Amino acid sequence: MMKKRYLIIILALSFNLAFSQVGVNTPNPAGILHTDGQKDNPVSGSSFTPAQQANDVLITNTGRIGAGTHSPAVKVDARNSGDGAIGFGTSSLTAAAADEGAVRYNTGMEYSNGNQWLPLLTAQPTANKVIVIAAKTNNTVKLVSPAAATTTGLQNRASNYLVGWTKAFESNSGSSFNASTGIFTAPRNGVYVASFTTDLAPLAINYTADPLNPIQIEAIWQLYDNTAGVLPANIVNTVKCVNTMSSNSNGNIDAGSNCTASFYMTTGQRLMPYIWFNLNGLNTAGFSLNNTGGYNNLTIAEQ
Repeated sequence: MMKKRYLIIILALSFNLAFSQVGVNTPNPAGILHTDGQKDNPVSGSSFTPAQQANDVLITNTGRIGAGTHSPAVKVDARNSGDGAIGFGTSSLTAAAADEGAVRYNTGMEYSNGNQWLPLLTAQPTANKVIVIAAKTNNTVKLVSPAAATTTGLQNRASNYLVGWTKAFESNSGSSFNASTGIFTAPRNGVYVASFTTDLAPLAINYTADPLNPIQIEAIWQLYDNTAGVLPANIVNTVKCVNTMSSNSNGNIDAGSNCTASFYMTTGQRLMPYIWFNLNGLNTAGFSLNNTGGYNNLTIAEQ
């Protein structure tokens, strides 16, 4: 009876030692767990060709996983001689539930920072990036709303949407910026840096200071969704840059402003500039831009 017990113990120890490295389809595992998909590995030795490794999956004694390689350099390594792509699927998890560092595919690649899913941006070839340069040398605007009728002359204390641009340059297809409407449409997902400057013709600033309505001129970018709508419900984002005036002027002076902002835009979203100012007591649509000297310019560049 005692001999049988010793034999069982010896057999158990032998089994444990023999299978401290487990091979599937191979008697010659190169790691803690080694699967040989095509059963083409050598039965002994430590030399494996790239072709033999290409169909293997291996877990090392440091907990690294190699898919197609026996020498994973990171926790999961799929680099090999020609089939190293990794596929990511969609996920309905929130970014917080997935935790920071998670990656998913959602029309494009996204990663979680622990609070939200952010796009993993891929650089576009330089020749395909959109760059728009335009100038405005007239006083045509759309007051209050981009859907309003075109008016000649800007209005105090009103939204003056800047239309009627002259396009100086546009790369790529040349169709992303509509100079007549002043609307830029993103041709694809990406980051776009938009900048415009504006300068009113010299005027007297003679409005009584009011803490609720300060003397100022605002340059504003408005981002709309990818529909055709230009209603408040279609607004995705608004960036306002303000230039305040400290006091009334004794004579006519230039009042201007500029606004530069970066936007992550999805395909079809639209960007439009407008200005709002509160410089005197007049509410007529008779104000003008300073149309000499090249002060009123617009630039949009895809990053």
